[in-house]
Amino acid sequence: MQELSGGLQRAAQAAARQLEAAGHRAWLVGGAVRDLALAKPATDADLTSTATPEEIESIFEHTVPIGRPFGTMLIQIEGEELEHTTFRSESGYSDRRRPDSVAFGRTPQEDASRRDFTCNALYLDPLRDEFLDPTGGYRDLEAGLLRCVGDAEQRFREDGLRILRMARFAAALGLELAPGMLEAASSANAALEGVAGERVRDELAKIFAKPRHSRAIELLENCGALGRLFRPWHGAPLADLAGAKSPPGLELGLALLLRRQPESLDILKPSREERTRLEDCWRLLPALGALAHGPRSTRIFAARSPGYGLALECARASGRADRDLEAWASEVQQLGPEGLHPPALLGSAELAASGLPRGPLWRQVLREAEVLQLDGVLRDRADALAWLAARAQDGGKR
Repeated sequence: MQELSGGLQRAAQAAARQLEAAGHRAWLVGGAVRDLALAKPATDADLTSTATPEEIESIFEHTVPIGRPFGTMLIQIEGEELEHTTFRSESGYSDRRRPDSVAFGRTPQEDASRRDFTCNALYLDPLRDEFLDPTGGYRDLEAGLLRCVGDAEQRFREDGLRILRMARFAAALGLELAPGMLEAASSANAALEGVAGERVRDELAKIFAKPRHSRAIELLENCGALGRLFRPWHGAPLADLAGAKSPPGLELGLALLLRRQPESLDILKPSREERTRLEDCWRLLPALGALAHGPRSTRIFAARSPGYGLALECARASGRADRDLEAWASEVQQLGPEGLHPPALLGSAELAASGLPRGPLWRQVLREAEVLQLDGVLRDRADALAWLAARAQDGGKR
């Protein structure tokens, strides 16, 4: 417990004391204990005990029922949020997501039997520092192995998302898969068809938020998970993913992963803003090198696009960011928002005064003026008014 950050340590111990006063011995479980065993910083803390959701509500002043049917409650204490789940066993996963039935249990050993990986079935008493390892998870960590609790294929068939979690934990923690585990994931990957796109997206976000993300994608490729999720699958661009900045984040990760088949983005139910940036990135990417050699106005219009930054990072990851493209990127950075969007030299008042007939011609003339301004032909308002007078004199004809 001394290795847990101060705030989490105080909150976990305060919650454990209140639970013990009510007759329930509490245990830290899951990621926090695993990370402590690996000498990594723990960023959150999950508790488990015999206390039911109703008892949690009676013991603690501030709670949120985030998963009451499955025994999960959020406890707000000491300025922290702790997730508490009642000891439980599970059976049946007909929707390949949630258990059909949950039975609350009495011991950590019962609780451990329903967890996905042995490294996530480690228990630590926050008050006594007593450590429990019902499934041999610590031994697996010492051996550098990721192993399922019980039969691996059964675990993956229960919830296909565990295949993505397998890849994420193996990559992020630097673990090798236990013998037969990749084959089990391959045999069970049909379970991914029952997993909601939002859950897949969230798991990919966690993968792309960590270093060694390309290793996770390689494992998903090797067990056929990507082919099952994104059909027809055209292959993972592993070299590009490995060449991306680390960690790349979700949008750059998806921009690289799905650039050969952008239609697969629909499966992940992205937000409108994410979709806009990704689709614009894929539109820009093939022409990015040519744009770097184009007129200054063309480069600036491209740099204004919502997907420009992503497209540039994709080009860098694939080794296609040459000297000219990097010079353009440097120019964009130096220009900043004001340089990319300078105040217009002409507006509707000037067009009305020029005598040009109102209508579509106005939009055309304003666009031409903006191009000339960005290219440095029209340097100030006097230049712009002189140019507009000439355009008006010939009736707006070019």
